[in-house]
Amino acid sequence: MSGVSTNIQGFLASCESSHSSELGQYVTLDFPRLALWGLALCTPCLALPAWAHLGGDAATVEADRQMFHADLNSTAMQLYTRHDLRTESGVQLHEYQTPSGAVFAVSWHGPLPPDLSQLFGSYYQRFQAAAASTQVRPGMHRELSIAATDLVMHSVARTRAYQGFAYVPSLVPAGVAIRDLQ
Repeated sequence: MSGVSTNIQGFLASCESSHSSELGQYVTLDFPRLALWGLALCTPCLALPAWAHLGGDAATVEADRQMFHADLNSTAMQLYTRHDLRTESGVQLHEYQTPSGAVFAVSWHGPLPPDLSQLFGSYYQRFQAAAASTQVRPGMHRELSIAATDLVMHSVARTRAYQGFAYVPSLVPAGVAIRDLQ
């Protein structure tokens, strides 16, 4: 058995020594070119609109539809517009937008959890800080509630069943009942 491992180690050592100079030249010569290509390819991505999120605007809803490969239906209500997105995996997202264009609430339900960093946008760091200070009970049924002055969130998670909502109290239009959004 030790003869086999010696043979394998010898083989690997010979491969490294016979190609190390070629590999070293390839990596060092092409690294600057590779870095420039990477920068050139990533720069246009920086100019794309942000995804719809809490505090975002109307232009970002279409970007969400494309990113999630989702169907989009928008319904104008008296005090807000509700954008319903349904992903290919069955997750339903609802984004609630004020008449002035700000997304003041989001809700979700489906067999998979959504990307909360995307949905919460700049409020995600506040969510992380509040969630870190909250104790979560172990088990199959997970529930998290956060009630801060600038972010309110509630979520429930079970196997293949995730649902929740979040809103920014200062952005909620006067006359809108949060219980009606859930």
